[in-house]
Amino acid sequence: MKDYLDFTGKRAIVTGGRRGLGRAMALALAERGCSVAVVSHSKDAPELLAELNSFGGKCFYFSADLGNREDRRGLVSKMAEALGGLDILINNAGMQFVESIETCTEEQWDTSRSLMLDAVYDLSHQAVPLLKASGGGKIINIASICAFREGGGNFSYGVMKTGVMGMTRCMANALAKDNINVNAIAPGIIRTDLTERCFEPQRYQALIGKYPARRLGEPDEIAKVALFLAGDMSSFVNGVTIPVDGGFTGN
Repeated sequence: MKDYLDFTGKRAIVTGGRRGLGRAMALALAERGCSVAVVSHSKDAPELLAELNSFGGKCFYFSADLGNREDRRGLVSKMAEALGGLDILINNAGMQFVESIETCTEEQWDTSRSLMLDAVYDLSHQAVPLLKASGGGKIINIASICAFREGGGNFSYGVMKTGVMGMTRCMANALAKDNINVNAIAPGIIRTDLTERCFEPQRYQALIGKYPARRLGEPDEIAKVALFLAGDMSSFVNGVTIPVDGGFTGN
């Protein structure tokens, strides 16, 4: 029987992979035989790189400001050269401000757009010829439940993640003929260093009342869906955004 979770010989790029969801996805792929290149803003990440390489594959770390067009120029080709090709691109890098349409500044808007929308377009644009050269592949974009139900406190983040969801659909329509599947994951609140406040006891109890699962999520629960979308199990899944939120968006 075919092992659909065997990624031996596959090559993946994960953006924003030093911590949080990106780290969980990069490690999940490496653990299953995938060679992984992680790119993040930090200068280096020796502990992450050691953990990735402990699984026996070829893994690499690249430092870049993905919100900067010049830093992105030629980046995918450089990472793919190290990997020996490309099969999977995960556009995960992101950040958020606490603002509304009334308080969002031009600088906040530009920063959000350049990292969460421009970078997704740019890196995907760079990746397509490499994926075609591999005979096809997977692009996975990380959206957010804020693309469905933004509460007014993360305005630019919600707008950009909504854009990511639309871009996913449009890219999928264009690339399906080339055996390239493009899908997105929309996480709910997941335990990372950026969401620590949400897991403080009083705040946690208030939040989980909105979640039918009566809990918030863990990074490996995003990684599991990423493995599905990155592998052969999702060969006929294209252009969709999958909420991973314990039922929040359906509540």
